[in-house]
Amino acid sequence: SRWVREHVPGANAVANKLRGKDADEPFIPTHAYALEDVLPVFQRSGFRSTHVVLEPHEHIEYAIVLAQRAERSLSAGGGKPSGLPGAQAPRPSSPQALEVSDTQLDEYNKAAEVYFASLKGSWDHHLGKPFSNPDETPVILGSLATLLQALQLTPGMRVLEFGAGSGWLSHFLTQMGCRVVVLDVAPTALEIARELYRRQPAIGDRPAPEFLLFNGRRIDLPEASVDRVICFDAFHHAPNPDEVIREFGRVLVPGGIAGFAEPGPRHAEAPRSKFESHTYGVVELDVDVHALWRTARASGFSNIRMCVFHGTPYQVSLEEFEDLLAGGVTQEAWSASTRKFLRYVRNFTLTKAGAGRADSRTAAGLACSIRATLEGPGPAEGQPIVVEATVTNTGKATWLPSDSGRGGVSLGTHLYDAAGALLNFDFHTERLTDPPRAIPTGDTVRCRVRLPSIGAGSYRLELDCVANDVTWFAQAGSPPVALHLEVTKSASG
Repeated sequence: SRWVREHVPGANAVANKLRGKDADEPFIPTHAYALEDVLPVFQRSGFRSTHVVLEPHEHIEYAIVLAQRAERSLSAGGGKPSGLPGAQAPRPSSPQALEVSDTQLDEYNKAAEVYFASLKGSWDHHLGKPFSNPDETPVILGSLATLLQALQLTPGMRVLEFGAGSGWLSHFLTQMGCRVVVLDVAPTALEIARELYRRQPAIGDRPAPEFLLFNGRRIDLPEASVDRVICFDAFHHAPNPDEVIREFGRVLVPGGIAGFAEPGPRHAEAPRSKFESHTYGVVELDVDVHALWRTARASGFSNIRMCVFHGTPYQVSLEEFEDLLAGGVTQEAWSASTRKFLRYVRNFTLTKAGAGRADSRTAAGLACSIRATLEGPGPAEGQPIVVEATVTNTGKATWLPSDSGRGGVSLGTHLYDAAGALLNFDFHTERLTDPPRAIPTGDTVRCRVRLPSIGAGSYRLELDCVANDVTWFAQAGSPPVALHLEVTKSASG
């Protein structure tokens, strides 16, 4: 009908009359456009950034695109860093608009080093992060918690922290059991990070970190060599974000995840950003997730997931809390507050295409089927107890070898008396294969379990698989197998 009103003479006048309007009221045509078709037009036309705001209006969602025209040259007055604060490197006008030359990139790297080198003799503030500033600590930890959950980390993963700075986040990741690569363009930043590890050694047996200097272009790691990449308030300092995203796609394993916690649009124009750029010559850019996602898709990534959260507590009265749970007006106010908060942050993940390497270092995907029988008649006291077991991996994760530390899967046995009282929870553990090997989904193994001898009496044995330092499979939903055992008195007894 809208096409008819626009193109057929007199049709709009008739429609107006039927709608109770003046016949000569003009028809205003509207057209729908796909965002994925429109946004590249802005990029090709030299706009510095495109920020999309979704606004509901009755039954229609409007996409409002805010764009800023790019400057056509690098800052004319920007000089090279002289080694002193205040010396300013030329700042790129756009993450996508201009290519950064090797000379310019060297200057940006030097500017980062100038900043960290200027902290000589005053590292305590940076070594104390994220607890150095009480006003910032809750915000940092809230954003960090959101990002860590999205990254789905497990101990043993190799994690690259891009722009690690003083290394406080890398230190946390090491304590979590990750094999961390601490990456930064500034040698002094890496030295501060080393000092942090020296002053605060990780508790327990944890993998030692690797410290890696970044030249601004290529990450000195092989292809498909890291499980995760994490950028915490660092990616917006990269003058060549497209190039960096391509590097993330190269070094991540198939199914690997890159996680980002960054400021939102208009960050580069904020007073603090301008101060940092002017004083130290560091790069301050907007993170345009739409442009970034276009680059990521061309770099082997298959999915982007935005983190929707509220960084600071939205405090309400008890009555308002109950109203929120019931979907009342408080929910609408909370939603509006969340939208306002999310305008200024961009926490998100990029997942590389390909199958992830799900294994028994996490409880997700663990399941088993166990069949077991006692060998021969019940033993006499003092004699070993032998069980023949058949175990099948029925889950979605590969079981790591029994001797591989965290996540190694073995067959465990609990000992109960005849009334069901627990006598020994960790009665015995047996490796599933000899020699130990990984057990993929669907694989079945047979093992002979020799249990320690026990005194005469009636018992119940309960057999269950266990992933070392992760979980017993019964806790993940797989039923254990119970065997009734009668141990007779020995002839000498």
